[in-house]
Amino acid sequence: MTEREHAAHKVQKLSFSMLDAAMFLNSHPSDSAALNFFRKTRQEYQKAAASYEQHFGPLSLMSAGGSSWDWVCGPWPWEGVK
Repeated sequence: MTEREHAAHKVQKLSFSMLDAAMFLNSHPSDSAALNFFRKTRQEYQKAAASYEQHFGPLSLMSAGGSSWDWVCGPWPWEGVK
């Protein structure tokens, strides 16, 4: 697995965990352990996503448009890493 694939996989795992925790919290909003898990996972996701974008380019359109229009370079996020 390349460094890019590893970084993308880490972002995907954290994104899934964060969304799963959010869905659980929708039906269990008072669960403090779940809320703490969500917060910790969100923080890890933000760190992993920032690291990915620093090394490999934007993950979403919201991160595009820096010094150049690099959004179209490399695989699209839904195409997977090649």
